[in-house]
Order: sequence, then structure tokens, then C-alpha cells
Amino acid sequence: MSKLDKDILKVFDKLEKLNPEAKFLSESALSNVTDHVDTGCMALNAIISGSLYGGVPMGRITGFSGPSAAGKTYIINKILANAQKKGMVPVIFDTEAAVDASSTTGVGLDNDQVKYVPVQTVEDCRNQISAFLDSVIESKMRDKFIISIDSLGNLASQKEVDDAEKGKSATDMGTRAKGLKSMMRLLTFKAAQAGVTILFSNHTYDDPSAMFPTLVKAQSGGKGPVYLASVLVQLAKRDEKHDASRGEDSDELLPEANKVSGTTLRALTVKNRFVPPFLECEAYLNFKRGLDLYSGLREMAVNHGVIEQTGSTFILPSGVDGVPGKKLGYYKNWKSDTDLWDTHILPNLEIQLKKQYSYSVDDSVEIETVVPKKDTKVKTKST
Repeated sequence: MSKLDKDILKVFDKLEKLNPEAKFLSESALSNVTDHVDTGCMALNAIISGSLYGGVPMGRITGFSGPSAAGKTYIINKILANAQKKGMVPVIFDTEAAVDASSTTGVGLDNDQVKYVPVQTVEDCRNQISAFLDSVIESKMRDKFIISIDSLGNLASQKEVDDAEKGKSATDMGTRAKGLKSMMRLLTFKAAQAGVTILFSNHTYDDPSAMFPTLVKAQSGGKGPVYLASVLVQLAKRDEKHDASRGEDSDELLPEANKVSGTTLRALTVKNRFVPPFLECEAYLNFKRGLDLYSGLREMAVNHGVIEQTGSTFILPSGVDGVPGKKLGYYKNWKSDTDLWDTHILPNLEIQLKKQYSYSVDDSVEIETVVPKKDTKVKTKST
């Protein structure tokens, strides 16, 4: 409840009658993200939401872009599976006719509770999602649904489809880009009203007009997805050979894969409305075991001073969590020490992330960190 003077509050009466959504910022459901959906990788959660235990913001639009086979679809499907665990219902809008029921089951999705909607054109996608969001708003079932669009880059305009059926070969990039921007403008506000989380994948390419290669790649479909998404994560990849230090057994390798056991994904937040952008991490995707929950945390802990690295060995600094300095040795010797991770590294890393990634004008505020796994709270005062 606002603490403003009653005479000031009366000034807003007419505005609130004209627009029922007009509320003070602390009271508005549209302006407050209260929960997140886990991505399946703690480091990725951190660069998106500022917390190891966060993830993609609910009720907002989050995009994953990158080249082919960069892990976009896998990560989105993993988020959908984690959303199901929270009681949400996934709705997949498939523009590529490429969704495979066995692959979605492999990441943990219950296909009996996933609505599948094939779409071909920008106009169909916009109209069908808009109608669905209207239905959710009318039902007042906030935070119950999550939508994925895979992918924006494959959507054609209706004009492009009509021309192709008439035998015309000319592309229609202008109308398509305008249509995508119009779709994103419409869906952004409606998704917030409905409390529906929207995920999309998109393709990236090097800008041919750039004099030098750029870190942030251009995306298919114009600037609409870039302008209107709340979070935009750009992915790159490199294939990894079998490495026993990651705990991989040789019999887990695919015999046809020439000893390539998985892919290391490099994630960069090129846009973020909740924490500072241009944060990056690495996540390891094993071809058989899936996304590694703990991948990227060692590097993140070193960067934030939670552990120290000297050559190939690591040290737990003195004073961390009241524990005297401790030599950890080589990473392979302590990577599976769950007590070390859960008791010392993760709680203190979470505190550092809150301090570094939160927008605050006061460095002396008390930070409370909640670790869901053990229902423990760690309090500290930053200095």
C-alpha cells in the first residue's frame, strides 16, 4: 500500500478507472518477477537471473540464439521439463516440423501434458498465440503456462508462402521482419498480463556490413526480437573429446561419434533487463547424460574469489565461511565432493553473485541467500 498523502492518491483515481492495470510499482503483477524456471545449469541461471537457483523469468520473453546445433532447442526443452515440475503446462509452437517425441521425453518432458502446435507463417503464429493468451487472461490462470517458439528464424510471411505456391522465387524479408516485430510487440504485453512465460530460439549470422567480426551476432527476423525480449542469450559451441576427468566412462561414448562426447556451450547475455548484460559462462552438454548442472561453476567461483587457482591446483581461501585456508588440489580430486560444494562453495558464490549482479546504490545492504536444496539461509553484510 502506498504511503503517499490521500490528496495525492485522489489524483490517480481517474487514471485507475480508465486503466485497471494502473498500480503503484510495488503492487503491480506486471512489473514484478517473483519466480523463475530453472535452466538445468546453475551457471546459466546465474547470468540470466543473478542467482544459481534462478533461471528464466516467469511472465517474460527469453530468447536463445545461435548457430545450428548450438544447443538452443535442448536448453528450451530442458526449461519446459523443469516448468512441468513446477506444475506448469508447456505449449510448443513448432515452425520447423522438427519436434521429436522421443527427444523431448529424454530431457524429462511428459508428452501427455505438452500441447503441440505446428505453425508455418508469422501471421499464424501471432494470431494463435495471441488468442491463447487472451484465453489465459480471461481464465485468470497466471503462471500456469509456458510457451516455446522453435524457431523464429524459420517463420515465413504469408506473402512468401503465397508467392511460393504461385511459382515466384523472390523472398519477402521486409514483410517478414515487420511481421515478427509486430508479433513481438503484441505478445510482450499480453504475456505479462497473462503471466505466461515465452521462450524462443533464433538463428544468428555475421553481419555482412560489419568491417570486423563482432561479438554480438545479427539475428534472423530483424531487430524486433532483440528490442522486445526481456532476456536474450547468445550461444556458441565447441565439440569436446572424451575426458575421464569429467567423470565420463568410455562405454558412455557413441561409437559413431569419433570419441566426441559432447559440446561445451558458451552462453553470453547480450540483453538483460534484470541483471547487467554481457555476462558469460560455459555449460557442458554430454550427448548421453544431457546438460551438466554444475558445469561452469568452477570458473565462476574463481572469478568471484570464492576459490583461488594456482596453476592447475585450487585453494579455498582463509576466511571463506569462517573456514581456514584449505588446499583443494587438482579439480578432479574435489569436483565430486558434494559437501564442499553445498557447504562452502555454492552458498558463498551465491552471496557474491547477489553483490555483483544486483542493481543497488547501497553496498552495505544485508544480503540474504536462500539455498533451496537444504532449506538453509546464509546471511552476510557486504563491506
